[in-house]
Amino acid sequence: MKKSALLGMFSLAVVSAAAVTATPPPAASAAPKAKAERQICRTYRENGSRLGGYRACHTAAEWAELRRQMIANLDRMQTRQAMNSPSPNGQ
Repeated sequence: MKKSALLGMFSLAVVSAAAVTATPPPAASAAPKAKAERQICRTYRENGSRLGGYRACHTAAEWAELRRQMIANLDRMQTRQAMNSPSPNGQ
């Protein structure tokens, strides 16, 4: 259950980051790409399937932002779960 929730959060982060990166680049981007702007691609496989999976390509800065968002979302979910759980002394 936890693994699928984590995968779902990561997928949500990837989709939201894709919407952010879908904006047209500025006119100055015609210059050669710096090493920091190089695309890094990762392939994700779906457990239990030979055909399932996808490939995601982002820059190093975008991967760092996705990781930061995923950690923030996980933190938010854990805090929300702790706030909704009954107290141990029954109050």
